[in-house]
Amino acid sequence: MTISQQRISTCRVCGHGGFVPVILLPGMPFTDQFVPKERIGTEFLADIEIVACKACASVQNIHDTDMSDYYRAYTYSVQSSGFARGFMKALALAVKQRFLSHIAHPVVLEIGSGTGEQLQDFRRLGCRVVGVEPSRKLAEHANAQGIKTIEGFFDGSVCGRAALGEESFDAIVTSYTFDHLPNPGAVLRGMHAMLSTSGVLVIEVHDLDLICRRDEYCLFEHEHYTYLNEGTMTSLLRRYGFAVETFTLLDESVKRGNSLLVVARKCSVAAGENAAVNVSEELAALGSLGRSVAEGIARLDEWLTLHQGKRIVAYGAGGRGVMTIAALENHAILSAMVDKNPKGAGLYSPKSHLEVFGIDELGRQRADLVLVFSYGYFPEIVAEVQERFGYQAGECVSMLDVLSGTVE
Repeated sequence: MTISQQRISTCRVCGHGGFVPVILLPGMPFTDQFVPKERIGTEFLADIEIVACKACASVQNIHDTDMSDYYRAYTYSVQSSGFARGFMKALALAVKQRFLSHIAHPVVLEIGSGTGEQLQDFRRLGCRVVGVEPSRKLAEHANAQGIKTIEGFFDGSVCGRAALGEESFDAIVTSYTFDHLPNPGAVLRGMHAMLSTSGVLVIEVHDLDLICRRDEYCLFEHEHYTYLNEGTMTSLLRRYGFAVETFTLLDESVKRGNSLLVVARKCSVAAGENAAVNVSEELAALGSLGRSVAEGIARLDEWLTLHQGKRIVAYGAGGRGVMTIAALENHAILSAMVDKNPKGAGLYSPKSHLEVFGIDELGRQRADLVLVFSYGYFPEIVAEVQERFGYQAGECVSMLDVLSGTVE
């Protein structure tokens, strides 16, 4: 797999030059580049440098990384999580009832549609659906389930509308994919052109404000190009012809992790409008993030040192687990990593080189502590570990509690 990087010179959002440094994470891997034992040490590692634009305060990755081959082989999915499935059902129902109820058979496009579960929920509600997904394996799975999915990257043209089989769409949905787009403006222009006159855009990304509040440095990844909050998201959408309808479509209890979920309606383009952001306040708020993140990393390392000698197993082979552990000095204290949906047998996490098992490993070799990185699914995970393997609640610890220093 060939990987190349280059630094950007202008803002991904507004096109201006000039950045303020926010955080630097040295020598970090991709979140999904697990390797067999014989290839340990060959995985991609590079610094992650996060900056903020002096003109619009949008936070972004300073590097463009060519990840075409990486995404074609990408296989991560949350389809095995009951909580995630509940979120998808709730999202489809809320969008259909609130924004599409006046249309007999609305047409829904999902960008980064994975294995097609979200589109299945829209189809059950009477929608016509189509997905776009760069991963060959995920696209093949979706097509086998009857969800029409185009294998490719969404760049605003999607290989031409003829490939999608629709002239326009009543809704375009994208969950945790929009922040993977290196040129969000070009994509928003494409979405604007493809939506029907009163069509809606539904975007879910990681909320920058929550990342900062929780010191969740693991979400600063090579794969993520932009980091938005309500203000910068609103300004970005205005710039490309979308008016925000709501940031509260779903109750917080239904949403995942640190989700920022926005629904915006197509309107006339108002290029350059940026009234939603006080740039100086945004930049000032980011000033202490680097120090705060360093303190969080130190707390995690100290927690591992405190429990050295115990069998500690990391739960969650997604981005949170991989990237959190990759920044630690003491990751070798961890015994293994488990996940409900591992990529395969005999694979090791990038950089930290923990062997990854299915969750049955928790029954085969009992852990003294299970450190849960997939904290958005923490109650679900604890309940299953207790029921299947007899663990006690106190033997499962949330990553967030360690980061915040609220657990010993």
